[in-house]
Amino acid sequence: MSVTLTTTSLSLTKALPLTGHPARVYLSTLSPGSQRTMRQALDAIASLLTNNECDADTLDWAALTYQHTAAVQAALLEINAPATVKKKMAALRGVLAVAKRLKLMDAEDYEAAVDLPRIKNHPLPRGRALTQTEITALIEVCTSDTTNQGARDKALIGILRGTGLRRAEVV
Repeated sequence: MSVTLTTTSLSLTKALPLTGHPARVYLSTLSPGSQRTMRQALDAIASLLTNNECDADTLDWAALTYQHTAAVQAALLEINAPATVKKKMAALRGVLAVAKRLKLMDAEDYEAAVDLPRIKNHPLPRGRALTQTEITALIEVCTSDTTNQGARDKALIGILRGTGLRRAEVV
């Protein structure tokens, strides 16, 4: 994505010790598998905020404001599934919480930065049982299809109906 979310530099102006770097401290609290996942999330956010100029180690996390975090969430929702955005935003909130605990960010700025609208997950609706009329209609369509696929589909419908298997269970 080539959208610039900020016009001010968010790069660290001076190096922070590892014990005082919000992203490093946050990541150190996670399991090794989670560290990799959340590191990737933080790198993606840093890259998004700075048009590929910063990563998790070079971004000044304490300088983020509500405008930054809201823009990140909106941009992520355009390119990711809601579950992925929730994960990335959890990483961002975690780093900002550490920045507050390290006294790099005051409580008011932190509260504003993380006060974002909830991300709504719209999962696909669960399946339902077909009526006998719907099954009959499917079989008729398969019967009228004279290709091998029509015969295959008719056989699959018969197996599904006869055994009570669900669509995902037929392999």
